[in-house]
Amino acid sequence: MQAPAAPQAAPRINRGVAAGSFQMALTTAQEATPRLRGVALSSVGARPWEAAPNPEFRQRIAQAERSAEHAQHGYGVRNPSSGALGRYQFLPNSLVDLGWKNAQGGWTALAERHSVRSEADFLANPNAQEAAMSHFLRRVEVQLDRNGALGRQGSVIQGLGGQEISLTEGGLVAAAHRRGSGMLARYLAHRMNTPEGTLTARERSAFQAVERRLQDFGQVAYASMRPQREPNRALATLNGTATPLS
Repeated sequence: MQAPAAPQAAPRINRGVAAGSFQMALTTAQEATPRLRGVALSSVGARPWEAAPNPEFRQRIAQAERSAEHAQHGYGVRNPSSGALGRYQFLPNSLVDLGWKNAQGGWTALAERHSVRSEADFLANPNAQEAAMSHFLRRVEVQLDRNGALGRQGSVIQGLGGQEISLTEGGLVAAAHRRGSGMLARYLAHRMNTPEGTLTARERSAFQAVERRLQDFGQVAYASMRPQREPNRALATLNGTATPLS
């Protein structure tokens, strides 16, 4: 694995970023945290995300967030404005939702199981960030399953500009990563039920962000990570054979 060369410019990088990623400056790994567990990533072997489920998807998320272009693959990046952390730009409230931080902002026992007791620990620990991402993906899948969004995969909808958009599981999960599962559900309801409905400027902006992720991740390989449902205990008899109800 090849680690990127250390930046020669001043440690704080300020740049405009593309739509679909954070519109603010990011702090480099060198400024935000010590070296990743004291070793260069090139000595570790496989890059951390490559040993995790859905490695291509994870890399594309990091590219979409513009963290992958930073030193050490973005694991040490901290957004000074939003407080988003690491390669996948976890917002503080997302870490609370995942159970990695408590409501007071402290790191929980779950985080400690991954050797994270501080923000610096999290930024210096690629494996912990990959574990948090796995937790996040499973949680999002469950949410999308419950709100019906995953049931739409395989469908084709008409986008805001009239273009056709194929719904895939990877696209749906990526859109939820960007704007949340609730906003994704609102977008799908609008496009499928009331496509001529009026949108506020804020709604249109949010829906455009969702749409970009659906398009950009439509062809990215993704394998489900959520726990398999238990078989439905309700049975129906069909031609004398007991068949689980769907």
